[in-house]
Amino acid sequence: MRVLVTGGAGFIGSHVVEALLARGDTPIVLDDFSRGCPDYLPPGLQIVAIDIANPLTPGLIRTLRPEAVIHLAAQVSVARSVEDPIRDWLVNVNGTVHVVRGALACGVRRFVFASTGGVYGETTGADENAAPHPANPYSAHKYLAECLAEWSGLSYAIARLANVYGPRQRADLEGGVIAIFTARLRRSLPVTIFGTGEQRRDFIYVRDVVAALLQLLDSARCGVWNVGSGRATSINELLALLETHFGRALRRYKPARPGDVRISCLRPDRMRRDFRWEPRYDLASGLAEFLVEQQYAKTRIPASAAPHYPR
Repeated sequence: MRVLVTGGAGFIGSHVVEALLARGDTPIVLDDFSRGCPDYLPPGLQIVAIDIANPLTPGLIRTLRPEAVIHLAAQVSVARSVEDPIRDWLVNVNGTVHVVRGALACGVRRFVFASTGGVYGETTGADENAAPHPANPYSAHKYLAECLAEWSGLSYAIARLANVYGPRQRADLEGGVIAIFTARLRRSLPVTIFGTGEQRRDFIYVRDVVAALLQLLDSARCGVWNVGSGRATSINELLALLETHFGRALRRYKPARPGDVRISCLRPDRMRRDFRWEPRYDLASGLAEFLVEQQYAKTRIPASAAPHYPR
């Protein structure tokens, strides 16, 4: 199957591309390389460099003739969505309009959209029936993009992702807290935590996320599925777990940032029931594999890290 992966050179996207290749599919990568890296991709792929906010995107997708789409390209920073909600809208809403239009023009048989558990807002364990209550422009725009997929007439699946971590996650840009903490701990640099550190997140390993996305790709069911561990870990607990690998960190606490939620945790019961999907990694085993792969990874991405954590 020819599968278009938007954001295919990025953190999650490059893992999706590898998994598609491993099972004999033909992935096509669409990425603007603002965050993605060519080194993440194997040679010989069809790669198109374009911003999904570009109005030429639908026509370009039509020329690529994919049979399915996994839509991962996005503006992913909550803080930046607060600072520049117009840009967030252009990428996450208008960009999704462009991808959907291209998919419709090709008559694709499946459209998988990677959304965020942030659509629920503050939650200690939301299921898919919980009412959306986004706390920032990023989550609100992701929810609007979900609606576009639902209303498109395509066979669609929406994956609301928890906090994904794993190899290739960027630490020199605003990436995930685990990538940023790890990069700073490796260099014996202070770690800054916004808020008390008691805010809790649901961390899910990237390989578990890829397995869920491929199951949604292969299905004919339409709907929304949470992809998370169902367990909430505080930022202080996360740092303590990383300190068992690197030693004690110098912690600096700063006021919480606009748009942050205190608790975010997803119930993946529907994924378990519908697809018998189960996370293979708990946080300890996922971190252990991540740290080993990160140590030996060959990439051009620099090791510097911003002194803060995002979602």
